[in-house]
Amino acid sequence: MSEPLRSELPGIGVVGTGIMGRRMLTALQLQPHFRVAALWDPQADALRAAHALAPAARLASSLDDLVRDPAVQVVYIASPPSLHLAGVQAALAAGRACLCEKPLASDVAEAETLRALVAQAGLPFAVNFPFATSTSARRMRDIVASGELGVIQSAAITLRFAQWPRPWQAGASGWLAGAAEGGFTREVLSHFVFQSLRLFGPAEVAAVQLTRAGGAAETDLRAELHHAGVVVHIDAAVAGDVADQNRFDVVGTAGQVALLNWARLDYRGQVSEAADGTVNMLSGLAALLSGGGPQGLATVDEAAAVVGCIEALLRP
Repeated sequence: MSEPLRSELPGIGVVGTGIMGRRMLTALQLQPHFRVAALWDPQADALRAAHALAPAARLASSLDDLVRDPAVQVVYIASPPSLHLAGVQAALAAGRACLCEKPLASDVAEAETLRALVAQAGLPFAVNFPFATSTSARRMRDIVASGELGVIQSAAITLRFAQWPRPWQAGASGWLAGAAEGGFTREVLSHFVFQSLRLFGPAEVAAVQLTRAGGAAETDLRAELHHAGVVVHIDAAVAGDVADQNRFDVVGTAGQVALLNWARLDYRGQVSEAADGTVNMLSGLAALLSGGGPQGLATVDEAAAVVGCIEALLRP
């Protein structure tokens, strides 16, 4: 059977065409499940840059114009966190399925409002946590769940950044550098908190040591996530002259496993090839829209739980 024509594919509308929006547009050009139907961003420069990546897409005149476009079946919200509520609310009110960037919100009450809106709408909804569907992250969860590691003795999340925001985030540094909705805890650690919650279940935040100055984003964070029977130690910092790195280690009585730099798994002396979880996510989103169930995608409930942990870590 031949692949469907691009014009027959579900249309996706992208709200927010900054760094993450353009990254998703690049990924969308390489998959067979969606066509980019419309784009909107209040910043003309960002919109022009995005249109160069998806020249067949219509440039919407407003958020409302995009979500009500009959060519749009699913709306991808890639705006800063403070604008997620307005974007999701508009998409759901227009009867559109929705994929929202993480973090779901930078405020616990707002995350709960979003969760209630999604539940009331009853429309397909997912949050873009790539660890939900990435090959390496899923394999790590399978290893832990199978008992191959024996009794879990320790777990640790380690993040290092040469600077924050990172150079490639310069276009969004206005909000990423601030404490109100930016910082590496919301932007990067949230992914690993998501993985920790899927690995070990609900968690309480404890032993927080946070360093930040004034209204600036944090520069150092040490803390613990207390799951039932497992404590996950967090060690994250902007450390100057270092290579950016991230890892999640789980050690048991019978072995250990580590998720390295987003996409590689270190297990039994073998390090896997890097694999981009966005491909799996888009495939799962297409199946979700077709009535195929959640597909392992991150749910609004999971995303709200992540917000609860992240904001507890950042609470003054």
